[in-house]
Amino acid sequence: MIDRVGLYPELAEYISPHLTQTDLRHCVRVSKDWHAVFIRHLWETFSDNPSGDWFKLLERAVKETSTDGQDIEWFKDVYRRHIGYIRHLEVCHPLIIHVCLANAFQLSPIPSASSSRSVDTAATSLITRLKSLTIKLHSFNMDEYFRNQPLDLSITDIQEQQFSSEAILADACWRLALCNPRLESFDCTKFRSIQLRIAEHPTALPSITTLTMELPHGRVPRIPPNVTILNSSLLRKESFDSKDPPGVVNHTLEELYVKDEVRTVAHIKSLLIQLPTLRYLRLRRVHLKENDEAPAVLEGDTWTSDLRVLLCGLYERKSPELVKIFPWMPNLVEFHHSYVSSPFTAALAKHCPLLEVIRVTYKGCRYTPRNIFDSVHDRVSILLTSCTRLRVLDLQYETIDARRIADKPWVCLDLEMFRCGFIGLPYMHKRNEREVRDIQERDEEAKRKGLPELEKTPVEVGLLDKAEEVKSMRRAVLQQISVLTSLKHLTLSRDLKIGRGLFSRRKTSLAVYRSERDGRMYFRYNDVLPDTLHLRLDTGLEQLASLNKLELLGFESMDHRMGEAEIEWIAKTFPALKEIRGLAIHTQVGAERDPKMDALRELMQSLRPDIIHAASFTGYERQVLA
Repeated sequence: MIDRVGLYPELAEYISPHLTQTDLRHCVRVSKDWHAVFIRHLWETFSDNPSGDWFKLLERAVKETSTDGQDIEWFKDVYRRHIGYIRHLEVCHPLIIHVCLANAFQLSPIPSASSSRSVDTAATSLITRLKSLTIKLHSFNMDEYFRNQPLDLSITDIQEQQFSSEAILADACWRLALCNPRLESFDCTKFRSIQLRIAEHPTALPSITTLTMELPHGRVPRIPPNVTILNSSLLRKESFDSKDPPGVVNHTLEELYVKDEVRTVAHIKSLLIQLPTLRYLRLRRVHLKENDEAPAVLEGDTWTSDLRVLLCGLYERKSPELVKIFPWMPNLVEFHHSYVSSPFTAALAKHCPLLEVIRVTYKGCRYTPRNIFDSVHDRVSILLTSCTRLRVLDLQYETIDARRIADKPWVCLDLEMFRCGFIGLPYMHKRNEREVRDIQERDEEAKRKGLPELEKTPVEVGLLDKAEEVKSMRRAVLQQISVLTSLKHLTLSRDLKIGRGLFSRRKTSLAVYRSERDGRMYFRYNDVLPDTLHLRLDTGLEQLASLNKLELLGFESMDHRMGEAEIEWIAKTFPALKEIRGLAIHTQVGAERDPKMDALRELMQSLRPDIIHAASFTGYERQVLA
């Protein structure tokens, strides 16, 4: 059947969306039947990007063609035969416009707003069913093309008429967009003249919903009323100035993505005022100035935005002024960031009562082993005790101070994803635990024989008190987690083995050691946190039986102290569990395997073969050879 795929077009329709461009190129070379079926899927998304082989061949043909022009004609023929399949087009070279658009490089009158869709015959295009169009023509490509391929232009002398190759191509790209009534996405960042035409003729492209352009002076220009998503960049020569006149108000835009750096709080407020119906705002880089000269938050300012989703990326983690924007966002539902601090979480808990999702990614964080005697910075507890509607709390590299667990009950009872660590728990070495067990067994033996208990030394009394404190605090933490009965994803520790500084000390003699078991060299890590939860039945693990919806359980980098009894309990108690992270799967890079932990994993696999054992980060999993 697979050899005669042409007889089953529905099979190709199902397969093609899952294939890469390389896979599709291989498919069209199998046979004529395969070529006929897959060729339109191969050309559905087309780009002559400078980084690709297609563009390099085209450039060589343009430069080396002297008189016959056979190479260029070959490209034109390929375009004409397949151009009707294209639905998503990225133009980086003028040739495809020259081929697909009749009289492409002949300047035509700009259509009026009333007759913007009545394109004359001079603008006839071979591409009429585009869904997205991206124009990335660079000036050096345009000038070189016109220099090597002189064209019959309606303007005899471009320089005398003050028209550049960029102006001619911009006019051609505008007419190409008009010829595609199904166009949904249009990227014209490289051409300011096209952006001006869009502002002058807002009804010319009624099908566009996504627009990519620049923000002059940092403000949103007039855009077509049908556009709901705007991807934008800031003009480098035109920075935002709060003293400039305010921009026009756009009442239809719902999503805004600003790619360049935002430097002032006033700029963020200006964008929100211009877009009263904005629901989604993404600021790629935020580097707000401290003690801004013209602070946007004034006393008595009651203006608010209806923003629902905010994504921010900090530049060098320097934006304490960002907390000033939260009072304007009482309807905020999702907050995504690359950094978090105590002022951030306090402001979110105070001003955003509808918050449901908080994610912090920590891009580019460095590997830093933590000392158990370091000071504890708890930025999470205030969210758990204040935000009643939280569903997702993804703060993988943050910790909660276990000593504050009993201060106030958690109110986010609908939490479905909880990824955070715990710190500040009392810790006992395994040798001390053995001593406590010996004392308890000695007392039980004396009680069984009817003998009086032996008098305990001050050291033994201290060990018993410490053991009780260790258990009671861990039981209190697990009791608090047990009220989150909607949990599906639970990660109880930080995975510290990630970041650019991971191998900064790999060549030093203190960073590696030779294993006595197999004689190989391994990294010496000290990031398994001792003051973490012990997932044992005698420290309250049975309290988590209420989490019957749990699908993922993670405890990497944690001294969990689990044994066979705990493994059997987990396998029996969590019927919906699909994945475990931390059970004998060494996310520690170059770490020596532990036979005891391997045995626990094998036991779990024998009891629940349906559970996947994975790691949250596997980018550096390799051993250091001797």
